[in-house]
Amino acid sequence: MSEDLQASEQSGVRFTRRKNVLFGKDRDSIIKGFFGSSATVAIVVLGLITIFLFKEGAGFLGSYHKSLQEYRLSGLEYVDILKEPRDDFSALNRYLTDIRAEWIQSLKAQGLTKKEMSAIVTAPEAKALFLRYLRTGSQLRGFIKKKMDAAIEVRDRFITNENLRETVNNYTAEIEAVSQTDYDPEAEERSRHALRLKQYLRENTLPEAVSQRTTEVIAGLEGEAPFGEAARTLILKLLQEQSEETRRAIQPVDFNKSIAVITGDQASYATILTKMKADIHTLLDQADAIAFNNPALEKRVERFGELNEQFLASFPKHKAKLAVWDQNEAIPPWRALVAFLTGKDWVTASDQQDWYGLLPLLSGSLLISLIALLFAVPFGVGAAIYVNQIAGPLERNLIKPYVEFVSAIPSVVIGFFGVVVFGEAIRLLSQFEFMAWVPFFPLQERLNAFTAGGLLALMAIPTIFTLAEDAINNIPRHFKEASFAVGATRLQTTLRVIVPSALSGIISAIMLGFGRVIGETMVVLLCAGTRIKIPDFTDGLGVFFQPVHTMTGIIAQEMGEVVRGSVHYRALFMVGIVLFFVSLLINFGAQWVVKKYRRVGD
Repeated sequence: MSEDLQASEQSGVRFTRRKNVLFGKDRDSIIKGFFGSSATVAIVVLGLITIFLFKEGAGFLGSYHKSLQEYRLSGLEYVDILKEPRDDFSALNRYLTDIRAEWIQSLKAQGLTKKEMSAIVTAPEAKALFLRYLRTGSQLRGFIKKKMDAAIEVRDRFITNENLRETVNNYTAEIEAVSQTDYDPEAEERSRHALRLKQYLRENTLPEAVSQRTTEVIAGLEGEAPFGEAARTLILKLLQEQSEETRRAIQPVDFNKSIAVITGDQASYATILTKMKADIHTLLDQADAIAFNNPALEKRVERFGELNEQFLASFPKHKAKLAVWDQNEAIPPWRALVAFLTGKDWVTASDQQDWYGLLPLLSGSLLISLIALLFAVPFGVGAAIYVNQIAGPLERNLIKPYVEFVSAIPSVVIGFFGVVVFGEAIRLLSQFEFMAWVPFFPLQERLNAFTAGGLLALMAIPTIFTLAEDAINNIPRHFKEASFAVGATRLQTTLRVIVPSALSGIISAIMLGFGRVIGETMVVLLCAGTRIKIPDFTDGLGVFFQPVHTMTGIIAQEMGEVVRGSVHYRALFMVGIVLFFVSLLINFGAQWVVKKYRRVGD
């Protein structure tokens, strides 16, 4: 017996060549099979999720393309072009209302009484500007409403006809099935036939014999009686009557005839625009007589005049756009995908037209992720470097568990903390006088992108910290020893040797942290503000404090309320597909960066 074997026996360690066998497999084979099967199950589950995701979302493009065709054929697209000057005029009205409110505040700051302020604000020249300006758009609004109602009626009639035709087809298929001599309905079908016959009895006055025979058929359907010829005859008759009644309810829509009503009255529309232009010019001339006695207000009124000139100058271009609009212009199938990917509106359950644009959700997700990474990357990576290279054993044993413990906090708890504490604290802080130097303070909304991003940073820090610390810890020890040997300090060794050597792992940690942030749902749903609008990036840093919505948030918020198989339902799956590809890009990007830095290191 060798000395090593003797030493192992003396230490209490026993080795044996005998292998335990279970169901014809030894221990090594069982362990290998267990982990191999786990990987196989994971791959199968991922494949099924992917197939389901693409299966449910695949029908969106066809359905949305059909919706866009109906939008054009019914004339709603033409009406939306008509609404452009109305919307611009409404924006000008809001601007003028802000001027009036600021004027009242300035008069109040001068110490005037309510009576004195009322006399100034309701003076004839001021009243003419602030009240009559709103009335100049009344004819335009009335004209557009009449055209919009006509277009909606045509669109609704067309959709109703489509639904009725589908119902007739269903009746036809059911009649064909019941007519088969070997037809034997299932329990669900028997219940449906019985319910239909009961409703028929309630809504019609039948002869006693017919009523009795119908009651017997209903009893047989609800029981376990065989499906006989009497039941077949009665049900076929009822199905044929209902099918014919549904077919008679279809009222064909002539789009070429209906569009003439919507696009007509061009002369009246031109007259409305001409009168509106003259009225606005008159009011702007009268506005010069108002003495605001405030340079800032006078500057805003001057700007208001410039905006009105731009608005009136857009009329010729608007008329030309109406003139070239063509109801019969074909909409290519790819337009549905482009409308989804580049759309700026997400509007559902609209009485006019539903829009499914991705940009507001994608921009919101990316904005919140950017805010989160701005905090999580320096804190997570910095903490990893400090704990691994600088901190002593006591600090390391204290800091590392507490940082990693944050990942154990449920996201709904963090979101609740953001709603009640964090968001409110930021809003209150913005209202202090010493913060008045910030251009976008004070804040009106406590739920915004910054609140959600700050909390997501808290959730991403443990991920980045743990992975970055592991990457640094995997650097061979002789790297550090060689650096110390040539006279480098601890800080120089850390920043110029350790961190560059672990850079690929640190970047992977950041990318995984980004994936953790962009895929989070509960925090953004509670704290982001859920405003479906592209952030106003012209606001500078103020864009960080605007309410937004995200791709994950919209899925969680609306999936439980949509009708299965509808365009809205499939649009949410399309958002999920985009998230799927974003995750793939993050992973591919991380792998590319790691391979690049490894090649550089080699």
